[in-house]
Amino acid sequence: MPTPRIAYLARGQLYFKNGDLAAHPIESHFGQDIINRTLQRQQRNEWKTQGASTPFSGNMLWGKEQEDPRRLQVAISAVARAPQEGELLYTLETDRVGGLFTYNWTTDEEKRLFHREALHFRDLTLHPDLKLIAGSLHFPNGTANLGLVQNQNLQPITEGDSVDEAPSWIPGDGKRLLYQSAGIARNPQGYALGLGPFGLHQLNLDGGALAILLEDPKNDLMSPRMSEEGALYFIRRPYEVLGRKPVPLLGVIADVLLFPLRLLRAFFYFFNFLSLTFARKPLTTSGGPRVAGDDEKTLLLRGRVIDAEKAMREGVSAEAPALVPPSWELVRRTTSGEEQVLARSVVAYDFDGAGGVIYTNGTAVYQLGCDGQSRLLFKAKLLEDLIVIP
Repeated sequence: MPTPRIAYLARGQLYFKNGDLAAHPIESHFGQDIINRTLQRQQRNEWKTQGASTPFSGNMLWGKEQEDPRRLQVAISAVARAPQEGELLYTLETDRVGGLFTYNWTTDEEKRLFHREALHFRDLTLHPDLKLIAGSLHFPNGTANLGLVQNQNLQPITEGDSVDEAPSWIPGDGKRLLYQSAGIARNPQGYALGLGPFGLHQLNLDGGALAILLEDPKNDLMSPRMSEEGALYFIRRPYEVLGRKPVPLLGVIADVLLFPLRLLRAFFYFFNFLSLTFARKPLTTSGGPRVAGDDEKTLLLRGRVIDAEKAMREGVSAEAPALVPPSWELVRRTTSGEEQVLARSVVAYDFDGAGGVIYTNGTAVYQLGCDGQSRLLFKAKLLEDLIVIP
C-alpha cells in the first residue's frame, strides 16, 4: 500500500511529507516578514522604552502591560487541500493579524489570498467540486461560528452563543456541512463558565436548514466526516465540565503539605525577577534564566490542556506514546446506527482516498486499511492535525 502525501501541524509549524520522503517544514515568507518588521520597529523604539518596564514604573503601576520584545507569535493554525492541484491551503495567525494562504510544494511559492486584523480562521475544509472554503471563525468573546470564503470575502454562516468548529463537506450534490457545536454556559453577569458537550450538527447552505445529527450528554463528539457511502466518522471522548474536576483526597493532602514549599518558591521567583530587572543577573547560576515560549510540557488540543511530558513518561515503553488517553476513540457509525471503534488515542484523522483512514495519536501517524489493520507510517513530535493530499 503506497504511502500517501500528508501535511500536518505541530506546535504551530506546518510540515509536508511527500509519500515516503522525509517531512520538511514549510516556512511562511509572510510570517517571516512580520517578524522582521516587528524586530526593526522594536529596535528603532528601544531607546524610548528602556527602563519603562521596571516593577515600579508608570506602565506597571497603572496596570498597562508592556509588549515583550522576545515574544513574536507567528503560527500556522489550520491546513487543508487547496483549490489548485499541487498546493496546500493554510491560515497564519499572529498577535495582531491573520491571513489565508496557499503554498505550492513544487515551486516553493507562497501566495496570500487575503488577510485582516484579529483574524482567527481555523479548521479549514475545501469542497472538492465547488471549491468553496469553509472554516471556524473564533472571536475574542469566546464564541466561534462557521465562516465561508466567497470571492476573497469571509462571511459567517452560523451564529449564536456557541463554539462551532471542525466543519467538513458532505459528499454528493448540494452544499452541506457537518460540524461540531457546543453551547456556552454563562452566569447572570454574562461571564462564560464553560462549554456543554460537543454534538454533531448538519447545515444545508442551499436552504439554510440546520439539523442535529448526534448528541451524547456524557461525551464530546468531534471532528465529523462522512464517507461516500454515508457512514459517519467522528472522535468521541468523555465530556468534562471545565474547572470542576473531582479532586481526590490524596491531592488535597498533598496541596496542604506542599503549600509552604510553593509559597517559598513564589517568593524566590519574585525576588529573582527583581534581580533580573535591576542587576541584570539571576539569583541562581544553574541553567540560566528560563526562556519564555520553550515549554513543551503542555499542549492544547480541542480545548483540553494535555500534559505532554506526562504522556511521554508513561508511554516510554510504547512504540509511539499517545498524547491523549485511549478514551479518545475514532468511531464509525453506519447509516443504520451501528457503531464501531476503529482506533483509540486519536488526536486527528482523515480519509486516505482508498477506503481507509490516516490518523495520529500525537506522536505518530498510522494508516488503517479496509481490513482493519493499522501500520505505522512515521513518527513526529506533538502533532495537532493532519490532512491527506490526493
